[in-house]
Amino acid sequence: MPTTRTRHARGDRHMFSSSDENAMMKNILATHAPDGTYFDVMPLLKIIEDIMHWANPDTSHHGTQPEIDAIVESVIYNDINEMLEVLALTINKVSCEISCKCNGGGDAHATTTGIFNMLSHYGWDVKAIITLAAFMVNYGEFWLVVHLCTSNPLAKSLAQLKQMHDVLERGEALKPSFEAVTNLIRAMIDLTRCIVRFKDLPEQYISRETPELVAATAHIPTAVYWLIRSIVACASILINLIGMGHEHITTTTEAWELSSFAHKISNIHDHLKNQLDLCNHHIRKCSLALSERSDHSFLSKRLRQTNPEKSRKSSN
Repeated sequence: MPTTRTRHARGDRHMFSSSDENAMMKNILATHAPDGTYFDVMPLLKIIEDIMHWANPDTSHHGTQPEIDAIVESVIYNDINEMLEVLALTINKVSCEISCKCNGGGDAHATTTGIFNMLSHYGWDVKAIITLAAFMVNYGEFWLVVHLCTSNPLAKSLAQLKQMHDVLERGEALKPSFEAVTNLIRAMIDLTRCIVRFKDLPEQYISRETPELVAATAHIPTAVYWLIRSIVACASILINLIGMGHEHITTTTEAWELSSFAHKISNIHDHLKNQLDLCNHHIRKCSLALSERSDHSFLSKRLRQTNPEKSRKSSN
């Protein structure tokens, strides 16, 4: 009889190759009911990137204490406290949802859909940021304990409670899974940053009806779905690493699974990045045209002021 984890992996492959994506996305779109509230999520994305940088076990430079203090200070004083007060509860709820639903396998698509239902009144970019932040809370806590458990008594006790000694002892054997998780997270951060940048396009140069923007925004819901779906996959593997310990042996399958998600996320990012470049090209053209009209108007005005007689003749 296949294990829960094996069934989960098979379900992942089936979902990944399914030809029923259009029907799936109709259900996801049905959960989307934004209330119009605007959030500047770039500072939160910066925190996510900082967590990834400092938690990443493969990084060769963990920074000096002054560098760490500078990051903490930037987090505190970057005018994001008010936004975090609004979003913190939701981030914690989603984090708990991910932890509970991903424990022991389960239907990853159903978990993903449940997260979309929880975040129904947020915009697509905010859904992505909240879910990524919720995952990074667990990811960051995991690596914080790993980094400190040999030198900090509190971290050592937490590692014992979480039964992380098997993970630490089998670090080399589990390296493919950790590398796959790291690569997927980096791809997800890149995609999230790209999605957020569409929100910052200057409205005076590009409207929602501009073909380049219409083409891009049509793909953003699908991008956010696969982003959150990939987060669920990452969380499932990390939770099973801790929960199953020495019994966790399906690292090759997991590395393949996460690599498949990373490939899909990277392809989506490349497509959206191309659309973003087209939007920026349109913006530059409009900005240049507006600047040229402004320069022409200014020169005409100066001509009339310096040589009114010639200006009247030329107009006649």
